[in-house]
Amino acid sequence: MGNLQETINLLFSEQYKLELPSAVERTLRQLVESRDLVTVILRHAIQTHTSMILAVDGVEGAPIIDDLQPEADAGSTLAGMPLLLVGRVQGVYTGFQSEVQEHIIWNRYGALRLALPPAVFQLQRRAFLRAAPVLGEGNRVTLQRRGARILDGLCADIGGGGMRVRIGPPRDFPLYVGEKLAAVQFSLNGKVLAVAGEVCSMGAMGRSGTEPRQVLGVRFLELPEAAREQIIQHTLQRNRQHLRSPRGNLAGGV
Repeated sequence: MGNLQETINLLFSEQYKLELPSAVERTLRQLVESRDLVTVILRHAIQTHTSMILAVDGVEGAPIIDDLQPEADAGSTLAGMPLLLVGRVQGVYTGFQSEVQEHIIWNRYGALRLALPPAVFQLQRRAFLRAAPVLGEGNRVTLQRRGARILDGLCADIGGGGMRVRIGPPRDFPLYVGEKLAAVQFSLNGKVLAVAGEVCSMGAMGRSGTEPRQVLGVRFLELPEAAREQIIQHTLQRNRQHLRSPRGNLAGGV
């Protein structure tokens, strides 16, 4: 995953929202049981803080977290302050939006009682599955850059969040990590798809035969949910085929 802001932008979207009270309760308890540090971002704050979810209130089900590190303002002044909390459950990014209710003493140490969040957000594992294109299927990719020539490449593998693309070196302006792409055009199951993208990684320049080649990691931006689901279904099918074939070979992720 990229930087924290990218993680937050992806995580706190409607497609990963869980609103059922049972799902909220279960996820909060999983965060407690993980005993991992979490990241806390207070509204309008530039600095991020770390904490740990200590418990879930037995009556209201509200989360209780350790005092923030580094320390924020005095706990009493945080009452009513909105915040974002991001952690992991079994390696999967998980988070929620809440607000500070009060500063309390928990097992002799300072802690914050938060309001019970109305929903939690959790990335789906299947969104990270990746698979190579089917042999014989069109795997050509066109990268439309802003203010530079179009680049043609080949899809190395694809998943619900992005793809790896093998390209030759640009003939005008070099690519860079973070570059926004006007469109990433490719075909899947005979249907042409085009979506905005962003360069998130760049491999070292190598060679394919006599031609120089580089592998780019491209993240999809604003991918329609129907298209994302189509890609995920493709990766699930290819992974099942791989498991049934002793000679299968699936590529790694971005």
